[in-house]
Amino acid sequence: MEVDKLVTVYGFSLFDIESGQQLPSTFKAPRAVIEQDFQGTVMEGTAELVDAQALDELGRFRRVATAWGELT
Repeated sequence: MEVDKLVTVYGFSLFDIESGQQLPSTFKAPRAVIEQDFQGTVMEGTAELVDAQALDELGRFRRVATAWGELT
């Protein structure tokens, strides 16, 4: 992975109107996307560097679960 193609993503929480509480998101995103697009609250300490190409068109990062490691 090249350093100039990395982006920092964070876990975050969103306010759920139905339950009246903050709930964790099921994906990570860059801080600016969380604050501007999702109006979420960044969970500090959840930072992770990922390849920028791993983000979808909305800036979301979802880890692909594998049994033994990265897919090739």
